[in-house]
Amino acid sequence: MKRFRTGSFQRHGMPRHLRHFSPTSALENIESINLAGLWADGKRLILLDVDNTLIPWRSHDIPETVHAWLASARQIGFDFCILSNTRNPERLAKLAAAMEVEAIRDKFKPSRAMYNAALAKFGRTPSEAVMVGDQLLTDVLGANRAGIDAIWIKPIGQREFVGTRLLSRNVERILGSFLYRYFQADEDEGEHPPDKPGVFQHAVVGQFAKFIVVGASSTIIDVGLLFVLMFFIRVNGVELGTVVGQWLIESFPSLFGWAKEPSKAAVPVLGAVSTSLAIVNSFIWNRLWTWGISGSTARAAQFRKFFIVSIVGFALNNGLKTFFNSVIPGHAKLSLAVASAIAVVVVAFWNFFGQKLWAFKPEDDDFEDETSDSTDALQPEEPMEDPKP
Repeated sequence: MKRFRTGSFQRHGMPRHLRHFSPTSALENIESINLAGLWADGKRLILLDVDNTLIPWRSHDIPETVHAWLASARQIGFDFCILSNTRNPERLAKLAAAMEVEAIRDKFKPSRAMYNAALAKFGRTPSEAVMVGDQLLTDVLGANRAGIDAIWIKPIGQREFVGTRLLSRNVERILGSFLYRYFQADEDEGEHPPDKPGVFQHAVVGQFAKFIVVGASSTIIDVGLLFVLMFFIRVNGVELGTVVGQWLIESFPSLFGWAKEPSKAAVPVLGAVSTSLAIVNSFIWNRLWTWGISGSTARAAQFRKFFIVSIVGFALNNGLKTFFNSVIPGHAKLSLAVASAIAVVVVAFWNFFGQKLWAFKPEDDDFEDETSDSTDALQPEEPMEDPKP
């Protein structure tokens, strides 16, 4: 997907797994929404994202165009509800009050929780609601999981959360290359040549496949070693995870007092050991095999960048793993397995794009300098001109 295009998606012809990420249409902005058409289709409740859908990210100013659009929709008879992942509830409350719109914060999108809560609040069925948002992985996916149609809006601005920019938007580009195969452009968009082959049609295909293989081996090391440390190694007949977790809770209650079970407190600490070994494995094999780099050229710089990407991925891995392991009910082993799987998927995308676009990206200037130096060395020296009299 080379650019955002406006039009509708033929969802009925899509593979089922792709349909989860597909909106019904893609529009330039909320003012482009056909309110009369939505009403005719039986829609009565409009669910709204805030940042980069209604207003720029972190902005506190609501454009007059948004107020006017809300007024037009209210005149038709629509109800509204904001669904937000924000960690700033005070800002959300002020914005909702200024727009005179209800707002809900619950489990993060794409969880169905906020969508179902909004339906219950307004007494509507999924078919009577529509979600409007700028992100496929949160707004659109969450709506589809709840059985609600979604409209994909072009992001208002370029500024956004770093995780959204580096992870979500890159995944959207990949998904978009497939979604636009089932796309009907708006008549006023004009004729456009088909998008150039997506990333999977180029060398990145092999890189991504190799990265997945390396990632699989690192995952085996990470998850497998964590399970061994947590549940198979015993101290005086007690699982090491329980022993370590109990010691952490007793020694550092301010940091680990949240854990309802000792084994859950041990996950971030023992997980640090398994993840560290997985990072070393990933660096060695990705450098040599995925990106085809050998020798010592730029190795130190690559390692520094790889280390930064990995540290962020490490923090993201342990954070997600610890969070989901704490909130997912059920048997300890099952909870940890599900939490680890979620963390692995998210961090895999982060690591791939972080490595490809930064850590192992060729330094063009250095390459050109080295090339010019070696080329110049092969050229015969030109004879010096005689000085002019």
